[in-house]
Amino acid sequence: MLKAQGVEQVQQVQGVLDQLVQRVVEQTPFQRAVASLYAEPLTPAPHSEARVITYSAHGLTWEDERELRSFVDHGGTVRGAKFAPEFRLGNSYYIPGDKAPPGLYPRIRSRRRFVQPDGWRAEDLLLVPLRVRGQIIGQLSVDDPADGARPTPASLRGLESLATMAALALRKARVLEVLQERYQLFHFLAERAIAGLLVVQGGRIRYANAQAAELLGYRREELLDMVPWWQFFHPSERAHFSGEKLLTGRELEAQAIRRSGDTVWLKVRIQVMDYQAKPAFAVQLLDISERVQTEALLKERAIRDPLTGLFNRYYFEETVITELRRSQRYKRPFTILMADLAGFKQVNDRLGHQEGDRVLREVAQLIRAQVRQSDWVVRYGGDEFLIVLPETGSNVEALVQRLKRAIEEWARENLHGISLGVDVGWATWTPEANPPITSLLEEADAHMYEGKRGREAV
Repeated sequence: MLKAQGVEQVQQVQGVLDQLVQRVVEQTPFQRAVASLYAEPLTPAPHSEARVITYSAHGLTWEDERELRSFVDHGGTVRGAKFAPEFRLGNSYYIPGDKAPPGLYPRIRSRRRFVQPDGWRAEDLLLVPLRVRGQIIGQLSVDDPADGARPTPASLRGLESLATMAALALRKARVLEVLQERYQLFHFLAERAIAGLLVVQGGRIRYANAQAAELLGYRREELLDMVPWWQFFHPSERAHFSGEKLLTGRELEAQAIRRSGDTVWLKVRIQVMDYQAKPAFAVQLLDISERVQTEALLKERAIRDPLTGLFNRYYFEETVITELRRSQRYKRPFTILMADLAGFKQVNDRLGHQEGDRVLREVAQLIRAQVRQSDWVVRYGGDEFLIVLPETGSNVEALVQRLKRAIEEWARENLHGISLGVDVGWATWTPEANPPITSLLEEADAHMYEGKRGREAV
């Protein structure tokens, strides 16, 4: 109920501003009007500033509307110097372009050409302050007088009357304080939040807090200009955010690309909200890169042999079933090759276990260098290795010969006086035979020991 009341109050404010600019264009000589409200009261002091909360405009082109919307969405501020006493004309403030202090100029410059001597100029500013309880809480800015004349106190009475009625309507509705408090509270909380926050409305980012800008590496202005808003997400993730209906009310993890090109992992939560009296989405972004990297490292360690960096026995037992099912589905063969180092005991006995570990690491790299990228190598036991060869049923002998030659040549160059070789056996799964994995391992092991006995007999 409170939320509904808050939305209704904001809509009341917008309705007052909409009605004001419409009546100005219809009932006064001015053909363009913009009414805006501030986040806090403004004083005529030179250094007084206020952020614009919301606005309404009438008579602007779509290019002017876009520029004005960008100004507000980028957190645009106005200065109190425009209400200095020297510019006062009746209850309004008129600043001729040729007398404007530095930095004071029309936000939306007139597109008309004025030629009347001593008349209106495109650079002129005419402002009527909106006052509530003596405080300037907004302004009415007008332009393009139909007669091209400069304003006089008499010609401004109708304009000032409309501004006064609008200010009274705001006061009577008792919504201004609520609007300002809601705006200030939102910004107070958003700018101090741990997570990044984006407010998405109409397919664009309408607000980005400092944390979001820092997290993504963009300036706030760049985020507000980003179309489509979700383009900072990794291409593989964008489908989650590019639909007509965002995935609201739940969390998901997604990879984003920072302005520098680096990637960052985010926990993303999207919720429905109201922003400036219109439906919007609050997109919360929390950096979880460190956690994702830690989990990936732990997962990698769980499937890797710490000494050689090869896959371990656990990985083989979990993954070989997937390979079997794939081969069964597509009726393609695969081979399991088992290799055992011959003479490795001499390395440990004569050179020590530390040198033995080094030899195992070197042999692991030699094996990886001989196989395809699609093949996977496993340290199955102390000096025993498995090689899984997907979609391979023939030409295994050529690989075996390369492995034996590579290991023997390396041993001759690096292990003087020690003979190191490799005994190899293999078994191939075919769709016709369809043996279980245990049978393949037993067959490969039997062939390997046949080769070992034959070598020892020689």
